[in-house]
Amino acid sequence: MKIMIVGANFVNKGAQSMLFIAVDEIKKRYPDAEVLFASTDIIKNVDEYAFTYVYYSKEAKNIALGRKALFIRMRQCIKDTVKWLIGRRILLWKYMDLSRCLNEIDMIIDISGFNLGSGWSTEIHEAYLDNIRLAKKYDIPIVLMPQSFGSFDYPEDKQYLIREMQELLPYAKVIFAREKEGCQMLKDTFQLTNVKLSTDLVLQNQEIDLKHIYSNPPKMDLPKIGSGTVGVIPNIQCFNHGNRERILEIYRAVIEDLLAKEKKVCIFRHSSEDMEMCRAIYEMFSNNENVHLLENDFSCVEFDQFVKQYDFVICSRYHGIVHSYRNYVPCVLLGWAVKYRELAEIVGQARYSFDITDDKLSVQQIKSAIDNMCGKFGNESEVIKKHLETIQKDNCFNILSEGVI
Repeated sequence: MKIMIVGANFVNKGAQSMLFIAVDEIKKRYPDAEVLFASTDIIKNVDEYAFTYVYYSKEAKNIALGRKALFIRMRQCIKDTVKWLIGRRILLWKYMDLSRCLNEIDMIIDISGFNLGSGWSTEIHEAYLDNIRLAKKYDIPIVLMPQSFGSFDYPEDKQYLIREMQELLPYAKVIFAREKEGCQMLKDTFQLTNVKLSTDLVLQNQEIDLKHIYSNPPKMDLPKIGSGTVGVIPNIQCFNHGNRERILEIYRAVIEDLLAKEKKVCIFRHSSEDMEMCRAIYEMFSNNENVHLLENDFSCVEFDQFVKQYDFVICSRYHGIVHSYRNYVPCVLLGWAVKYRELAEIVGQARYSFDITDDKLSVQQIKSAIDNMCGKFGNESEVIKKHLETIQKDNCFNILSEGVI
């Protein structure tokens, strides 16, 4: 059996964690299956992993879909020849691999985080829908694993996207929606009968067997964090969706409040792109010995272990929060979308969730939550644990052994 995973990458650690857990869950059910990871990522150390890499560029997909295939092949051949001549010999002549392997694929699993909704570009929509187009063209079952959807409020010149989704989304065997709001939007907008509500797939996983992921599981050498430390994990998307200067001032006030409570603060990133904002926040406290900046680029496996050391974290990355909850570490959520609120609700933590991009949000609201968290993080950890025990009784990957293939 060959199962291909699409929608993941190594740059965003949330996407990486979904990839690793998808591989793990598949291998637990089908130990002899070959798992393929389809991506445009350049993985130089691909031999370190226990799954197969497939080059999944736009050109590769267009060739597989038969879109100007001859022209694209000729153009790519010329480009790759030039790359070979000048010494850039990475992923040469890989654009035909996808067409060849699709004829042997038994199932496609999409683990995208959030790609369909009127807040995203046409290009992002089309790249996502191409996953379904490929599945349909090659008669391959496809399952859309838990992810966010909506809203679908498109202007007149983008209404064609609604028609494309109406045509393609029913082909999926199952569409798992992470949020109630997105689940209902899919049903109302497209009259779909293949939609199910499901919590995040990372949250459902109890433990990864690293032998399913790595050829030789690496040893982890993680920084040691002292007791009484609060982690601060920003998200550049919050700054993109909100007022940058106002959000920085919120972080200043929050960290000052933590320091006044005699807490130590450690600022670190969940995804590579967040380092810029980590530094911007740290610069406001660079002379304070109780505020530290870590520049480590943790893998999702390392992050999962590292976050265990904190009393609680103030986090704006969705899967940073998920990994914290997996380890019963409480969070004050400073998010930017409905998915944060619903995530907090399902583990009994709604009182600690805030939309940091909301101009009506007051710093005092966040401080009040931190006051409560400082006194009750042990109790909140137990609350999370009890909710997680219920959540993990079910698993969206059980669908693979329920006659879908």
